[in-house]
Parts: sequence; C-alpha cells; structure tokens
Amino acid sequence: MSILKSVKSFAIGTFIAVISCMAVAGIALGDGTTALQSIEPSTITLGGSAQLTITAIGSEAPAITPPMVPGLEFLAVGQSQQVEIINGVASSKTTVTYQVTPQQAGVFTIPSALPGGEPAVLTVNRGNGPAPPGGAGQSAQPQASSSLPAASTRQGASGAAFVRLRLAKHDLYVGEMIPVDIQVGARDGMVASLNGPPMLNGDAFTLNKLPENPSRTEEIIDGKPFIVFTWHTALVAVKPGTLSLTVDTPLTVRVQSAVRPGAGFFSGSGFEDLLNDPAFQNFFGRSSQRDVTVSSAPETFTVLPLPAEGRPADFSGAVGKFAVSTDLSQDKAGVGDPITLRTHVSGEGDFARVDAPVLHDGDGWKAYTPTSKFTAADEIGYRGEKTFEQPLVSTRPGERAVPETDFSWFDPATRRYEQAHTPPLTVAIAPAPAGSSLASMPPAASPGAAAPTGNGQAPAWRPDHPDRGAASSLTPHYFQPEFVALPPLLLVALSTAWLWIRQGERSAKTARSALAAPPSIESLANQMDGYAAAGDTESFFDTGRAALRRVLATKWGLAPTDVTAEEVISRLGSDSEISRAFLLADEATYSRLKLSAPDFQQWKRIVLRNVDDRVPT
Repeated sequence: MSILKSVKSFAIGTFIAVISCMAVAGIALGDGTTALQSIEPSTITLGGSAQLTITAIGSEAPAITPPMVPGLEFLAVGQSQQVEIINGVASSKTTVTYQVTPQQAGVFTIPSALPGGEPAVLTVNRGNGPAPPGGAGQSAQPQASSSLPAASTRQGASGAAFVRLRLAKHDLYVGEMIPVDIQVGARDGMVASLNGPPMLNGDAFTLNKLPENPSRTEEIIDGKPFIVFTWHTALVAVKPGTLSLTVDTPLTVRVQSAVRPGAGFFSGSGFEDLLNDPAFQNFFGRSSQRDVTVSSAPETFTVLPLPAEGRPADFSGAVGKFAVSTDLSQDKAGVGDPITLRTHVSGEGDFARVDAPVLHDGDGWKAYTPTSKFTAADEIGYRGEKTFEQPLVSTRPGERAVPETDFSWFDPATRRYEQAHTPPLTVAIAPAPAGSSLASMPPAASPGAAAPTGNGQAPAWRPDHPDRGAASSLTPHYFQPEFVALPPLLLVALSTAWLWIRQGERSAKTARSALAAPPSIESLANQMDGYAAAGDTESFFDTGRAALRRVLATKWGLAPTDVTAEEVISRLGSDSEISRAFLLADEATYSRLKLSAPDFQQWKRIVLRNVDDRVPT
C-alpha cells in the first residue's frame, strides 16, 4: 500500500507541477489581447449568406461567443487555434468563422465579440430571394442549397453525433420539389466511421440521389469540435397531409469507459474530466466500438393536394415553373423522309414528372415513339432542361404544318395551373420520284386510334391514352368459345416442342453456318427481286435490313441485334438513306405499305450499294 501511495503522490505531484508551470507562464504573459473582425461579402441579397471571421491574438485564448443581432442568424462553421513560443513568450491565435444568414433586408451593425475590436457592417438588399419567415401573405420560395436557413441540432449517441435538416420551406404541394441539405456531425474522437448515407424514415417523401462525396466542414457546438458532412439534394412530397419527417444515419461510435467521481486511483484529485476525455481514452485504448443509428429532430410539413379546380385536361403531373419551345431538325424533306420534332421543357421543379406532349398519326403524318434526355443546371437536379425528340414521317407533299404543342403544369408560387402553347412549325415536303407510290401512301392507323369525329375523319393529334373499348360480355374469357380449344392446342404444342428439341442440334448448326456466311450480293439481289415480284414489301425490307445490320454491326463493333433504327439515326443522321431504309422497314411491318416496281428497284440498289461498294449506282 505504501508503494501505491507513493506512486499516486508522484503522479499527482507531476500533474500539479505542470499546471503550476502553465499558470505561472500565463501570469508572466499578461492580458493584452488584439481582436480582429471582418465579414465577406459586406453586401448581399436577401436569401444569401455572408461569412463573419473573428480572430483573437494575445497571451491567452479568450472564449469567443457568437454575436447577438436581431434579424441575423449565426452558425459556427469552423475554428482554429495556434500557439507560438518566441524567446520564452507564448502567443495564442484563435479564429472562429460564422455563416451569417439574414432574415430581413436592412443595414446591420455586428458588434465586436471582444473588447477593443471594430464592429462589422452587413448590408442586405431586397431581391428575388425568399421572403423572411412569418411574412403575411407571402409563400417562401426555394433557395439555393448553399443559403438554406440554419436548423436546430439535436445530438445523439451520447453527444457523439447529430443529424439535421436544412429546408427551404415546410408548406408545399404534392409533387413540389424543394432543396434540402442533410448534415451529419461527427464528434472528433468519438465516431469511428459512417456506415452508409442518410436515409429518409417514412414513405411520404422521396429524395433525389445523394452525391457520393459530401462537403466537409468543421463546427464548434457547446465548445466541442464536430466534423460536419453535408449532402445537397432535393425533396419531393408524394402524398398530402400534416406529415413528419426524420432522417436516419448508421454509424459506429466509440464507447468510453467513464471514470466515476470519487472512485479509482485518482479519487478526489480532480482529474476525472481529463481521464474521461475521448482523446485520452482512445490513446490508452480504454474505448470500445458500437454500431448505432442517429436520427434528426422531426420536421413537420403541411402538404396540400393539387387543386381540382382549373386543372387542364392534358395535365400530366408536372409541378414547378417551366417554359416550353419546339423546333424541327430540318425545314425541308421528301415524302417518306424522317424529320425530328424536338420539344424543350426548361425551368425548375421535379423533371421526373415532366412527360412529353406526344403527337400521333394523322393528317398525312406518321409518328414514332419519342425519346427524352435531361440536362441538369445545378448539382441537385432542381433546375435544368428536358428535351424530347420524336421522329415524324410525312406521307403527303407540300407545305406541311406540324401542329402546336400544349404543355400544362402547376406553379406553387402562383398556386394555379399554367399552360404553354407553342406555335405551329412549317416544313416543305417534296413529292416522291415519278412512278413512286409513297406520295399517295395512306396513313397507317396506329393501335388505339381515336374514334372518327363528326365529319367521319379521325382527329390529327390525340392524347396518349388509347381507348381500349367496352367489354362485349360479362362471361369470363376462359369460358368463352374461343378458349375451349386451348387445352388440345397446348398438347399439340408440347408434342411439337419435343420433336423440335430432337432436331435442335442440327438446326442450331445450320443457323450458325448461315450467320457466319451471309448471302452473296447475287443471292441477296435475287431474294429481294423475288419479294418485289410478289409485292411482299415487308419481306423485301426485312431482307435488306438484315444485310445492312450485318455490315453495320461489323463496322461499329456491335451485335447485329443492337443495330436498331434509333442507333442508325443517332450515328448516321435522320436524313441518310440507310436511316430511311430502316424506318421504311418498320413502316412495312406495322402497315399495309405498298411500293411500285420503280420503288422496289430504287431501294434494292440502295441496299446493295451499302452492302458492297462495288455495286454500281
């Protein structure tokens, strides 16, 4: 016991000696302190933010507390401290950085955080940014993710970490997208790792894809350092009501072995706080790890349904603020030549809910399925442009008009539905060559065509919702006469399949040989002549397209099945003769396309010339 007491006395004496030396040094250094304060930028627009930097230089490290200025919010985003000893004299430099977010316009004087410092002046101008909270009759507009208002911090995992949300607004409509920052703070020395990205807790909201690399800053909360990871993204409400939202984050924390006051080796010595410090315990291996989930404080939203009053018939669910324009890939073409109608929808909102205003067959036009592409104008996909491209083929010559495009959306700022009408576009369609039947080719009826109007003709353009017709009988399908023969047919099919399997190996070998050795030019020409003589347009174009696919697949390094009409158009352009051949092959498959003898010969020469360049034009 005497040995333990001696060791304890020596340890306590050593600590007291160190503290005494530090105290003596502090007395010798004096109390002179210089305070510096600056704000950048000094003039901002309401909705933005500035950065206030406070620096204290002196013999001691004074405590710096955030200023209190009505109309301004201060959020600590970083702190640093340096100590220099020159000729036995110690000098300390402490710097704290705050993000300053104004709640109203005006000129604000920020007093110095320390005696002797100069105040800083911040000018906040009114602009197109959000109105201050609580403004009567005004609705807050979405803000940029870098200037979202500060959020309350609720620490979890015994103060080791926190999760918080910074939101643009809490009152919104179903389908409305708002910017949001998700922040995860990790106490230095107490969090071992983040085990995954933040996740929404509930099904009332959806979240845009989180960036893989969040931004990283440092923040001091209650005098303790935290590393803060921030994900900038956007949130969309999918159902109405008064809803609550939290965000969960899985992480691993270090569990400390706490030293109780009045117990242990240093009982009564006053060093319990030092022994309980995370850095001290991590250094001496006195901590263990545990997986936990930290949640943010609940955020309450009021989500309104989209109003039924004034809703346009063509409204497809787009919510935001948009502008629409259209253009054509070319203003001159021939009968049967493909042209591309491009529709541009730009603005801000949830572009996943923006659908194409589709045009359909009618009035001498053949329309194909459109494609879409979204180009984001910011990092969260809140602003950008969505472009729809739809191939069209005219079956009549002359000055042809592509009808106007209508697009509707709901604007949360005005709280009403808006509608855009693009002007009609004009294209000059040249007639087909002499003797060609393309000019008089009747427009093909597409599946689900609209019923004729009062004058006996189908409307030129119809919504993308085909009429599926009324049920002709209440008797289930499997009891109707056409289904009675189904079991015998299945038996015949199984027998045929068994015979087919017996011949499978020889058939596969024959097919591989045919694929490895494509038909010669003479054989291809003979096949196409045979189909032309029989008037079989579909087989004629199928044979030519198969030959072109083999050539293009070899040239582009693709599988023949990957050489589609869309791939050809994207590589060769919509005005190339190969693109036209692929489109006519599709046309022949789904319609009663008929060609004259000169047309058959013209397309045969085009196919042969592109299969083998030795064939004369």
